[in-house]
Amino acid sequence: MKRRVRSLLATATGVAVLFGGAGLTTTGSAYAAQHALTTGPDFMGDVSASAYVPVQGEAGASVTLKLRDPATVRRVTGVIAAPGKPDRPVTFDFERDAVITGKWTIGERDPAGRWKLTVNVVRQTTQVNDFTVKVAGKQRITSASVTPDPVALVRGKDVKVLVESTIEGSGMVSAKLVSDRSSQYYDLGNLALEPGGRHRGTAYFGDDSTAGAWTLEIYATRGGEVLKGVSPFTVKAAAQGASGKAGARVTIGAAKKVRKGAYFKVYGRAYRGAKPYANKKLKIHFKAKGGSTYKLVAFVRTNRSGRYAKSLKAGADGYFRVTSPGTRATRAALSPQRLVDVR
Repeated sequence: MKRRVRSLLATATGVAVLFGGAGLTTTGSAYAAQHALTTGPDFMGDVSASAYVPVQGEAGASVTLKLRDPATVRRVTGVIAAPGKPDRPVTFDFERDAVITGKWTIGERDPAGRWKLTVNVVRQTTQVNDFTVKVAGKQRITSASVTPDPVALVRGKDVKVLVESTIEGSGMVSAKLVSDRSSQYYDLGNLALEPGGRHRGTAYFGDDSTAGAWTLEIYATRGGEVLKGVSPFTVKAAAQGASGKAGARVTIGAAKKVRKGAYFKVYGRAYRGAKPYANKKLKIHFKAKGGSTYKLVAFVRTNRSGRYAKSLKAGADGYFRVTSPGTRATRAALSPQRLVDVR
């Protein structure tokens, strides 16, 4: 069941400001600009840029260029202008190196689209170099849902719950399912971007999950800006009550960025109730970015402290998660998803 999503902007201080409507208006591409058109004679190669219009306040933007013959350069200055707007200064970090970065700020009222960047390179004479920088629009959460809704608990079984959300302009999306009546929650970690442009994640509700009102929390992150969307759903108690099995929980960690072909560790800790889950055999699963199916890639066993670690070879961008199979006395557990960017 799709619900109306309330959108909030979480600032760096953790304060959230409520906005009306089903979402926040946005225009432009889905991600911050990654390329600009190179036309300047003083530079070589492509221009990389990170620039977007923030939902609220101001956001820092940057452009990185590579100078020709940097030893002959005395000074680098620049300005940038949005369509229909006056020039604003761009500050460059030139220190005789070939690669330089220019920085400026973009405000919430600025337009997305193609901005004109002018870079002045002073050698014996001053040379003017013109570039076009693509500035992405505001991010927004356009939809979010929990399926099924209501979540009907079943004695002795774990009920699969699917979270889906459509986001515009975000680099990273995560989610939590939080009880309104207790401290219980399910952390889904990074939602996977799947075919069709939807972000998805899965949780499994045990029969001892708190019945009543729950809230889906969606967090969309880009740069230092975090947009939070919330949507209510309901959990119904199992008709015959809870089975009394012990609960389990698995955490997961991994490097966010890894060089292709390099080895990295997937690690974390497993718990049975509030205590370490010692000597437990866990399964590590992987799903390629843009894919729809998880595959088993490795087994790992916890130590006496419930900790585990497994070295894996980086092959492609994708999501990892770890499962702890259930037993007659203990529930199954699923870790949050963890995105690993392979470069």
